[in-house]
Amino acid sequence: MLIEKYSNICSAAGDEDEIRKSVREDIEEYVDEIKVNPLGNLIARTEGRNRDKSVLLTAHMDEVAFIVKSIDKNGLIKFYPIGGLMTKILIGNPVVIGKKKIPGIIGHKSYHLMSSEERKKVPDQKDLSIDIGASTRDEVKDISPGDYIYFRSDFFCQGNHYYGKAFDDRAGCAALTEILKDYQKNERPELNIIATYTVQEEVGLRGGATAAYGYENLLLNLNLEGTTCSDRELKKTYSPSTVSGEGPAITFMDKTSIAQRKLVDFIISVAEKYGIQYQFKKTVTGGTDSGLIHITEKGVPSVTVSVPVRYIHSPWGIIHRQDFDNFVSLAKTVVKEAVNFK
Repeated sequence: MLIEKYSNICSAAGDEDEIRKSVREDIEEYVDEIKVNPLGNLIARTEGRNRDKSVLLTAHMDEVAFIVKSIDKNGLIKFYPIGGLMTKILIGNPVVIGKKKIPGIIGHKSYHLMSSEERKKVPDQKDLSIDIGASTRDEVKDISPGDYIYFRSDFFCQGNHYYGKAFDDRAGCAALTEILKDYQKNERPELNIIATYTVQEEVGLRGGATAAYGYENLLLNLNLEGTTCSDRELKKTYSPSTVSGEGPAITFMDKTSIAQRKLVDFIISVAEKYGIQYQFKKTVTGGTDSGLIHITEKGVPSVTVSVPVRYIHSPWGIIHRQDFDNFVSLAKTVVKEAVNFK
């Protein structure tokens, strides 16, 4: 499965080579043109029967991770986060470091050695270290400042769910690849498809900032994402952002953009026409590449559709299989029906 393949790849902001190479191999026989822009976005183009208008599809390749800051004299490795990560979920998690994927554990002072006050507090990230079993700096081989660090979380299926890392946004990348595979040489889409797998979204939507430049007559941008799923924290006064098993989520507003109402209505009409389950993202926190794409040049109507991910931005995420299937189906049908968007 593409979602499994992409989830297991390690590629954070600035280190997208591995996922970019994998995606390129998967799509090259299905598209008319592939290129990489100077920032690192992978851009694929499929020519449609109606060459006057294009649909821009986007999904970001990078994942949350870490980077080596320094190596202490006692052999412990200090690190910086890449993207939004909560310190309290990191302790005890296995990671791999550098090009040789050297294993280690994120460590902190043991429970038995803490004072009662320390046990009540979340440690600062600067107080954590990665232990690879070295006792001195000289014992640390093949690791240096600037090396990338990734969670060691191998994808698996259980019941109706997928478990793995980097579903934000390898789920979107997998959906985008599935769309391109649908349009083989003998089955042209109605409109031109410009599929852009972006870089460095987790550190400021940087790939999205360049994704829509230089294209004439972009009809719309469909941004495919993984989003927060808080249905395990239900309270009487609390409405979850999304609920697992209730379909892909349409974002009408977040901190970076507000989708045009007519575009949201169009997505809804497509979902209902094809009987595809959907929901709305009920929180307005966070942001996506749509935030910068929609204000590019003269402006591009943009909307984000996401698959709900429990425990997003952590060592493990969980996706409902039906949500992912409906996510892919909705994306495909939106592209098919885009010619009717006015």
